[in-house]
Amino acid sequence: MDPLSLVAMASTTFKGLQVLVSKGAEIEHVAQKLGHWYTLVSDINQAEREAENPPLFKKMFDGTSVEEQALNAVVAKKKIEEQNKQIRELIMYAYGEETYREMLQIRKEIKAKREKMIYRQRRRQKRMLDISALILGIIAASCIVWVTISIVQNLKGM
Repeated sequence: MDPLSLVAMASTTFKGLQVLVSKGAEIEHVAQKLGHWYTLVSDINQAEREAENPPLFKKMFDGTSVEEQALNAVVAKKKIEEQNKQIRELIMYAYGEETYREMLQIRKEIKAKREKMIYRQRRRQKRMLDISALILGIIAASCIVWVTISIVQNLKGM
């Protein structure tokens, strides 16, 4: 997904988080919603990293300009920074600074695991797609060369 779509999803989750905290929801419910928000933020960050170094297939066929991608990345980053600041204030006000620090520690651990598992798998899949596209391109080029050589040899024989 593109960063702006992910930001829209994160904003919706953020609004739900605000409602939960304002109504005095239990920390477990808030933590679930917060976990979903952090997942979306992680996906946004990964999408931005992938936009900086897109796969070969995307480089060839993606119609978005570099400027558009850069602008989308900046907008996403600013929106997430703003929401993160507000979340910090909400959690600290409603549940205390110690709870917020614990959540940050758990977030770091989850983020490290997620990076290892999910994003590594995505990079492998994209590499395989790039390699497949390259192999198909080589095969197509080889076929064109072979057909051209065959036609030239048939014309010489006439």
